[in-house]
This record gives sequence, C-alpha cells and structure tokens, in this order.
Amino acid sequence: MLPRLPPRALLALALGAALGAAASADASAPWLVVDEPGPRESTVSQGLVEVRGHGGGRQGSGHDVVIVIDLSESTLADSGLDLDGDGEAGRSAPDLVDWLANELGSDARLVRRFRDEQDFDDTVLAAELEAARALIERLDPARFQVGMVVFADEAHTIAPLGSSREELERALRDVHFEFHRDLLGTHFGAAVERAHEMLRPDRWAPAGSRLRSIVFLSDGAPTRPVHGDQAERFALDAALAAARDDIRLYAFAIGPEAEPGLAVMRRMAIWSSGRLEAVAHPAEIVSRLRRIDLVDLSEITVTNATTGEPARALRTFPDGHFDGFVELAAGENRVRFEARGADGSVHQVERVIVYAPRAQAAAEAPAEARVTPDVAAPPPVLQRLRERTAEIEAWAELETRRDRQRRELELRVEERR
Repeated sequence: MLPRLPPRALLALALGAALGAAASADASAPWLVVDEPGPRESTVSQGLVEVRGHGGGRQGSGHDVVIVIDLSESTLADSGLDLDGDGEAGRSAPDLVDWLANELGSDARLVRRFRDEQDFDDTVLAAELEAARALIERLDPARFQVGMVVFADEAHTIAPLGSSREELERALRDVHFEFHRDLLGTHFGAAVERAHEMLRPDRWAPAGSRLRSIVFLSDGAPTRPVHGDQAERFALDAALAAARDDIRLYAFAIGPEAEPGLAVMRRMAIWSSGRLEAVAHPAEIVSRLRRIDLVDLSEITVTNATTGEPARALRTFPDGHFDGFVELAAGENRVRFEARGADGSVHQVERVIVYAPRAQAAAEAPAEARVTPDVAAPPPVLQRLRERTAEIEAWAELETRRDRQRRELELRVEERR
C-alpha cells in the first residue's frame, strides 16, 4: 500500500498548484492561434495553401524537457516485436557484440545472450531508445531545450539541458553500447530528482516564462532504496518537489512488467498535473511518445468548410504547433481550424481564402507584372506536400507492420494454448 501524504506535503502541493494556476492565467494567450494564413481575407493563385498555427492549454516563451530512460535489467527483455526489421532470426549487430566482448570478456553472460540468443535491437530498452529518438526529432530546437537522464539504481545525466540534436543522438548511441554499466535496481526517486535539478527554474526568471516537463519511461516499479516502502516514498517526494517548481511529469509505463509500478507512477503524474499512459506492448512506445501532448491539446483538425475536405498531411507537434495543406475550390473558401483540449473544450478559428486560378489572376494583373509561369517545375508548396505525405506514410507503414507482427504473435500464443 502506498503512503499517504503528510499534511505539510498536501499543503505544499495545494499551494504549488494554486501558484501554477495563477501563473498560467497570467501568461494566458489565445487557445488557438492561426499563423498562416493571416487574419485578413487573402487571395491566392494556386489551389493549394499551407497552413500553420499552434494551440494548447499551456503556453510559454519556450519549453524545457528532460527525457528519463529506465536502464534496469528488465528492459533487456524482448519487446515481442522485430523492431529493427531484420526478421525473427535476426541477431544483435556484430559491432555491439564485439564491444561487449571487449568490455566484459567473450564468455560473459551478456555477451553470450546477445550473440547467441537474442537481438538487442528488439529489446524493451531498444524500444525506449528509438522512442526517445523519435520524440527528439519532433521537438523544434527553436522552442525546446532538451536534456536526458538514464537510471537504474542511480541516475546519470547523459545530455545536459539545451544539448543539440547531434549531442542528443550521440548520447543515445552511447547508451546503446554502454547500457551494461547500470542494470541493477530501479530508483524512480533518483531519476526524478536528477531531472528536477536540470529543470529547476532560475530564481530571477519571470513566473511562467518557460514550460518545464519530465518525460519518464519505465517498464517496472521502484525498488530503490530497498527498505520497506522507501522506494515509493522517494519517488513520490521527488515528484512533489518537482510539482512545487511547476514541473509536470508525463509517465509511460511500458509493457506488462510495469503493472506493479502503475499506482506509484499514476500518483507521480497526478501530483505534478501530468499524465500516465500505460503502454501494453513495448513497441508501441515509439508511436505513443512521438505523439505526446505536452500542452493539454488532444486534437487539431483543419477543414475547408466550403468543400468539406480535410487538410492533407496535417502534422501536430508536442508543443501544440501544427502544419498542413488545404486544397481550395475556385472562389471563396472558408477554412475552419478546430482545437479540442484535454478537458473537452473546443475552440474554433476561421479564415477566408479566395482562390483566383493562375490564368484569371494573370489576366487581371497589370501588363508589366505579367510573367510566364514555369510549368515544368512543381510549385514549392506542392513539393513540401509530397515530402510530408511521404514522411507520414512511412510512419504509418511502420506502425502497420508492427501491428501486424503483434497480431501474429498473439495468434501464435493462442494456438499454443
């Protein structure tokens, strides 16, 4: 049974929540902002326009995020899927096996395991690393500062806050090879404390100037310190301390081994005004983390209300930014943007775009302004649409492949029963 908060802790939590709410109210901004097209009616000569904007219940001048990755031994279990696409008979990459043999000796247990029995790139840990990489790719360096922490029985900073994408990628590659240096125990409290220290706000910074979040990945329950309920107490105290500094914790409980830790992770998330997501199949963490919402925004839709057609290649990002493309009909088009908050609230903005086909626009333009269009080259907006559509389709194909593998695996398990 998890510990109850003492009265002093409850008071501190309530005070922190009140201060956080006040700061959020002071820093309030329009819930849904459309950056492109602009607020006035616009006229275009192409039947495709790009749209951009942002929304959410949390807004600030930027966002600081620390990704926390569990390295305890249980993360070396199979994820259940072929994550790296080399087939069920695939084995660990030779360079990893050679590295482990050089570090631990050729007859070490881990060397034999990943040389002869198991593909490291199909483990829960590999899924965590791939998920962190997918998230980093979606965090715009202009708006986000990112750091990373790994933990087992202790916590270590592997990339300080503000690291470049190259530095973050290098840190993940290092974990890929050096994971064996940790493995023992699962110290939630130490991990959250380390992330909190990285995110602690400057005492002179204006309240609410930057948002701060911890993205916490684990496949287990806290086991350190080992006496009584100390592991849970340390974890909850660390989450509460982070909450006092208006740091939200977004916890992801990965796979069935995480079930014993659900209760404590749920409290860690709730007490910091964050969220817990239980990820039943470890491989799903990649797509779930890629779609994480850090600003209380559950959905964005963009529709040409005149034609009824939805936007194409619509992308949403963890900080509430979005972009996409809208096809236009000749004449006036009313483009509707709708944001749905995590609390169920709905916000709408409309823009009017008049599409005057190129031939008409050219005929109406002054003679000295008329030019002959280069019909051989696609417009830049069309090229961007193609690139983004290919990106979205590639991710959809990857998720479809993994979903098919998961169903086949579940069917084989049922047949064996």
